[in-house]
Amino acid sequence: MDTNPRSLPSGEFFGANRGGLRLSWSALAAVLLFLPRAALAGESTFERTLPVNGLVSLVISTTSGYIHISQSSEHQVHVVGHLRASNTWFTNSSGDVARVVAEPPVNQAGNIIRIGSRIDDAIMRHISIDYDVTTPRNTILNAQSGSGDIQLTNLSGSVNAKTASGDIRAQELGSDSKLVTGSGTVEANGLGGGSILQTGSGGIRASFSAPGIVIAETGSGSVRLKNVQGGLVVETGSGDLEIAGAPTSPWKLETGFGGIIIKVGNGHFTFDAHTGSGTVTSDLPITIRTPIDKHHISGTLNGGGVTIKAQSGSGDIRIE
Repeated sequence: MDTNPRSLPSGEFFGANRGGLRLSWSALAAVLLFLPRAALAGESTFERTLPVNGLVSLVISTTSGYIHISQSSEHQVHVVGHLRASNTWFTNSSGDVARVVAEPPVNQAGNIIRIGSRIDDAIMRHISIDYDVTTPRNTILNAQSGSGDIQLTNLSGSVNAKTASGDIRAQELGSDSKLVTGSGTVEANGLGGGSILQTGSGGIRASFSAPGIVIAETGSGSVRLKNVQGGLVVETGSGDLEIAGAPTSPWKLETGFGGIIIKVGNGHFTFDAHTGSGTVTSDLPITIRTPIDKHHISGTLNGGGVTIKAQSGSGDIRIE
């Protein structure tokens, strides 16, 4: 009799000799791959309807998840939270999901509502919460996500929305809105006046329905703005700029690498446009006050007026 134990081949279990079960690690991984998603992640939902009357102040935050906010009736805020536990075969957070659902992180004090702020950080490391919220149009909003998209529709109060990683999309917001993402696209239509639009990496697209000072900044990405009515500052490290509107205060447009198109019509303006490597051209009858230089135009239109300065490190500049 052979009394020396036989070493099993890598990944082999239980007597492989006499028809016993043989199961490799790769086979186990394949089995786990096709198990239902619910076996690895607990999911649940909670809802709350809150009565309000008058101007609403809404503060909402989530560590990981999207935030969608749109207009509701005048007298209520409706909150739906979608929870997911990031379970693995070594951890199980389904119990945390159940505890959050049993006591949702929704607080109300009159017309002041806070969502998502009353959850233990240890729990939130293993749970993500998406929020769908409807609120009266007359709402002041502060929304923040650590990682997730933010979508906003039909709010007349000031908005401060920020996500560390995700896109921001907005439609019909009031004045003094601030939309900021660390990495993602900012798209907004019908912004009512002065706005701040920022992304660390991504494009910015926006249109405006009322006058105000606009600031648009991206570390890397193109910027396209329509119907700007007032002052403007636009900066990108790398990307094209296409700006259209009616300046009533100075404009400053700058890109490190990219072209610039300026559409302002036949008003009273003073231009100063310069590119390090590219050509500056104008479809408008600008009266040049410097020697002709394909890299630089300085002059006035219709006697001069609001100053429009444009600069590109490398790219063409066109004035229309």
